[in-house]
Amino acid sequence: MRCLTLATALRQKGAQALFVGREHFGHLCEQIAERGFMAARLPAILERPADDATIEGDAPPHAHWLGASWKQDAEETQEAIRKAFGAADWLVVDHYALDERWEKALRPCAQRLMVIDDLADRAHDCDLLLDQNFFRDGDKRYAGRTPPHCGLMLGPHYALLQPEYAELRECIPPREESFRRILVSFGAADANNLAGMAIEAFLSLDRSDVELDVVANPNGPHAEGLRRQTAARSNIHLHGALPSLAPLMAQADLAIGACGATTWERLCLGLPSLVITLADNQRQIAAELARQGAICLLGHVGEVDVAALARVLRELVNEGLPEAWSRACRELVDGRGTSRVCSALTLSPDASLRARPARLDDEALLLQWANDPLVRQNAFSTAAIDSATHHAWFRERLRDLGNCRLYVVETEEGFPVGQVRFERRGPEWEIDYSLDRSCRGRGLGRPMLETAMLTLRSSEAGAVVRGRVKAANAASRRVFEGLGFGAKNTIGTHGEGIVFSKAL
Repeated sequence: MRCLTLATALRQKGAQALFVGREHFGHLCEQIAERGFMAARLPAILERPADDATIEGDAPPHAHWLGASWKQDAEETQEAIRKAFGAADWLVVDHYALDERWEKALRPCAQRLMVIDDLADRAHDCDLLLDQNFFRDGDKRYAGRTPPHCGLMLGPHYALLQPEYAELRECIPPREESFRRILVSFGAADANNLAGMAIEAFLSLDRSDVELDVVANPNGPHAEGLRRQTAARSNIHLHGALPSLAPLMAQADLAIGACGATTWERLCLGLPSLVITLADNQRQIAAELARQGAICLLGHVGEVDVAALARVLRELVNEGLPEAWSRACRELVDGRGTSRVCSALTLSPDASLRARPARLDDEALLLQWANDPLVRQNAFSTAAIDSATHHAWFRERLRDLGNCRLYVVETEEGFPVGQVRFERRGPEWEIDYSLDRSCRGRGLGRPMLETAMLTLRSSEAGAVVRGRVKAANAASRRVFEGLGFGAKNTIGTHGEGIVFSKAL
């Protein structure tokens, strides 16, 4: 579903998308086709092949989910891409069973490759990696698991939500203390009938003034039991499959659910939720969200019973929601993640860019850029920068408007391309710039620096700007030369650096 959201947004930018999937039980190939996309269907394999990667010692933990050996799957996927496109600009991989071996095998079929992951349990060969989940140490989880050039899009800032969530977020006020409606949704499977448990807990409250919406699979194994539970209950509304939960989320004051993809939808709309985790990979995410005050974590499936859920519900219904809860939800997800990911995939030298002054909340991003291995390699001071030193430096620069202009350059959708800093050195302004590593190799260095220079010129017309570049940094030399900078002189005992200069 998240790939459908991404493909729909890319199609609006003029892209064509092919879905490649195996015909496992419950596959969504028909739904993909109904949305107007091509779907290449790989046949389901009922018997495990002799060379199945699941029997290899170095196979990913979820290799058995693939339904074929990785080699066979790679060959069939290659053939599907060749038939549709010959070769693709991007291949987006969203499968826990696939790792760098499969990805390397597919390189001839795609110019670039993006992986969607949230387990961080295997190595990847990719140019971009997206993990939209909330982890305190998100950047460290993939250390050593991706190539040095790979761009990381980590956290709910990049959550792949349908566009309506960003639109609704601007219209729906934060929830206040009053309590009128609860939404229950545990996904289409809900093998443990947690929806039924939530209904039972709600009924024990005996509150006819509170409405309950329950979304459940009408063809699921517990469907008949849910219908019996809710029969003749005018304040309980049972819903089948819906194209979107957004309308029900907008009405609700509280949600009860798991910690899957709908988590980010609830947070975006400021909807407080009681969470029961269903899988091991949800535990850490839920714990971090609870620490942030964004959810109330009840526990893992099997650890929460009707009495425990009813006790929490009764307290909230009687005392009302804490006012800060809804606001904490909204702060984590703005709903524009899909636009940002689309920007990353469609960046080109003629992209429309803007330079904005750095903000307090850019501190972590700028430290990440500053300590990027290639940035440190090309810097005249190559030592890594610790967070405390950067914190003091960053705040000092933000306040020194007369001598420092620090810009974050981003796309119109708000995707950060890199940073450009101008610091006054006597009569000149010295330039420092760096690209996000996800944007390298796209010809963006020159337009990014030009955008920032135009912004500086609006207040400092005629000023002279200069850049110091290591002689070995051919990419930066080309950027300055392409913008009409003249080589002013060389620096260093052996000419290790070059100074470029130009008047705005």
